[in-house]
Amino acid sequence: MTMKIILGMPKSRDIYLQIKKNLEFYGFEVLYIDNFPDYIKNFKYQGLKEQWFSLVQKIFYRNFSYKAKLKEQLLLTNTEKLLFGKEYDYTLIIRPDLYPLKLLKLIKKYTKGKFIAYQWDGLRRMPCTKQTIELFDNFFVFDASDVSDKNYDDFQLTGITNFYFDMYHPKVIKHEKKIAYFVGTHVSERVVDIEYCAVELIKNDIDLKFIIPTSNPNKIGQYKHPQLITFGSEHAVSFSENIQTLNEIDIIVDFVNPLHHGLSFRVFEALYYQKKLITNNENIRQYEFYHPDNILIWHKEDLSRTIKDFLKKPYIPLDEKIVKKYGFGNWIKNILDLPHYEKIKLPFIN
Repeated sequence: MTMKIILGMPKSRDIYLQIKKNLEFYGFEVLYIDNFPDYIKNFKYQGLKEQWFSLVQKIFYRNFSYKAKLKEQLLLTNTEKLLFGKEYDYTLIIRPDLYPLKLLKLIKKYTKGKFIAYQWDGLRRMPCTKQTIELFDNFFVFDASDVSDKNYDDFQLTGITNFYFDMYHPKVIKHEKKIAYFVGTHVSERVVDIEYCAVELIKNDIDLKFIIPTSNPNKIGQYKHPQLITFGSEHAVSFSENIQTLNEIDIIVDFVNPLHHGLSFRVFEALYYQKKLITNNENIRQYEFYHPDNILIWHKEDLSRTIKDFLKKPYIPLDEKIVKKYGFGNWIKNILDLPHYEKIKLPFIN
């Protein structure tokens, strides 16, 4: 019998499409519920009366939330129409902080089985998430420090990693020079590390494919060597494009976000596609798939000392059982507690 699941998550970089496809690949019937659909994004007042009332609220009562309430009500009404008369076995909400509480409660009403959340952004970065935790039967986090955070002692949090999409199979595309690949959002605290790593890779005759999809001149101006990086919102890489690119490169580069220390998707892509990984996320050393010949962990200025020897060493293939453990198929079984799966745990971080 086909299991029915509601998937709620942001549309950024089209990753929701990949998760939907992978759920369908594993036999689920999926209903996607957007937190910010086009009719909210392009919201218009229903006539002059509503528009004037909103204006009066702002000018005379300093009430700037009227429009937001109209949007929320429209979102609730349309979602209710979508769900009415139906029943779902599971709900998985990724980034519950982006969903209004009323919307989450509405979705839960149509879920007969487990109502599950996964916060793949650190809780310290999104503290508003706290108000949603008790709504869920299970609340998963990807940052081990969140599990041991004293601020969340009153809540039951379960640690789990990110994953790779295992419905796709690696198809290596031959190329002449070695290519190092990084794509990520601009974070001011990472600028120095990104440029330092880029320069060291070039010194070692590695071609760069570093992409930061921002057109903001103030952000781009923070880089001393902007010629090393491809900037511009038109260069944003969707997850489907990212999967294709993984077949064309040799080294994946990862930079830790100072606001959390969970492992990014890049780590698991490197594991599955058998690519060398260069990262400054020290926590990766605590995972079973860490191997110094495959993963270079660097600190501050020591990359210039270690990178040459690391690049000379061949990639060491890992036990297939370990690799398979971090695929989407095993991950979703962990999340939904479906038989049979290899348990995914986070290391303890105090």
